[in-house]
Amino acid sequence: MPHRMTLTLALALFSGALAQYSGPRVTLTYVHGFTGPDRPVMENLVKQFNDTHPNIVVRSQATPWATTYQQLPSLTAAGRAPDVVAYTEEVVGRYMASNAVTELTPATLRQYGIDQARFYPANWNAGVYNGKTYGVPVNNALMVMFVNTDLLQKSGVSKVPTTRAEYLAAARACTTDRAGRKPGQAGFDPKGLQTWGAGIPTPWMGGTLAYSVLRSNGGDIVDKNYNAAFNSPEALEALTFLTDLRLRSGTGPADATEASEITAFRQGKACFNFNGIWVLPQYQGQQGLKFQAAPLPQLGTKRPATWGASVQLGLPRQRANYDPNKTAAALTFVSWMTQPRQNLAWTASGAVPTQPGVARDPSYKTNPISGVFSGLKDTYIPTGWPWVSQVRASWDRAVESAFLGKKSPQQALQDEAAQAAKDIAQAKQSLNLK
Repeated sequence: MPHRMTLTLALALFSGALAQYSGPRVTLTYVHGFTGPDRPVMENLVKQFNDTHPNIVVRSQATPWATTYQQLPSLTAAGRAPDVVAYTEEVVGRYMASNAVTELTPATLRQYGIDQARFYPANWNAGVYNGKTYGVPVNNALMVMFVNTDLLQKSGVSKVPTTRAEYLAAARACTTDRAGRKPGQAGFDPKGLQTWGAGIPTPWMGGTLAYSVLRSNGGDIVDKNYNAAFNSPEALEALTFLTDLRLRSGTGPADATEASEITAFRQGKACFNFNGIWVLPQYQGQQGLKFQAAPLPQLGTKRPATWGASVQLGLPRQRANYDPNKTAAALTFVSWMTQPRQNLAWTASGAVPTQPGVARDPSYKTNPISGVFSGLKDTYIPTGWPWVSQVRASWDRAVESAFLGKKSPQQALQDEAAQAAKDIAQAKQSLNLK
């Protein structure tokens, strides 16, 4: 449902004068990867822009993210790049390092009314590489915890857990086998669960949850020089905790997958579901399911933290004789798309706000998505370096090996950190980086 423009948001929108394009009529190509249910929301925004900017025609092309990732470097090299591109956090670093996108200088950002202070820091920093800005956040997502409020109440739990200890207690309270026994009771059958807390899933979603706990422990998958750093005490603690929770706690199926846990939550069997905010529409449409969306509990030992994702709008590098009017028009489009009014409209797609001011808008008062907004400040996005996908792939393999019982957490981390180091070396070579 479209959001109404509130007075607060209107004031935020017009707090600074935006540069207005006054040049000749130009046509821009805008490539993005919003190919699912979010596509109509994006297309409607593009239409609104075209309707209000008579000298600019934006032609939107919905293209799978993977296709753009493969094609953009070669298109820029051949001088055939689109005028504006949306790119995800795992590839932006590679684009920046390979000179496939253009820097947005502080002067340019000021000229077009793009204010860094308006955005959540994690989202803004996803478009920064070596201190230079190459993209402006248009989309925001994070990992959350969905809560079956009926099942939680029936299990005798009165409070949504926010810490590790609270989560473990609630998960045990929610878990019952088919004979009515609880974990720790004589005869409890962890293979015959009637209801449970949550399964710790494989494949990718398990790596995402483990990344969140790693960041909550104060660690990261890379160090300050972007070398693989997950063969660490913080990572070992996170992976050991989650592996024990999956395989030995009895508070969820030991063979859980992302899909099986979504089904269990929809059927009312699981108290909790760890997933991306984008599955919210599935639960909203489930008859008889009473639930809420909440920030991920602090499952680590040091601080609240959750995995996040960001999509940036940027300008690909163009040929030497590229029309400067098109550059000005493209910057006008990027600025318009990332203003508060448009960000508020975009969240109708299921995304969360990129800006705290938008998150405070009163129109969210009855929207269940607002339950996760308090966790947006604790989001950590793995981005800003050229080999995100390689390191993340190694991390995910380590997590899955431990979750499936193929390797101990320590051995899995050690082996995959070594593999990540080799992959980073290859990436550096391909990008001519030292």
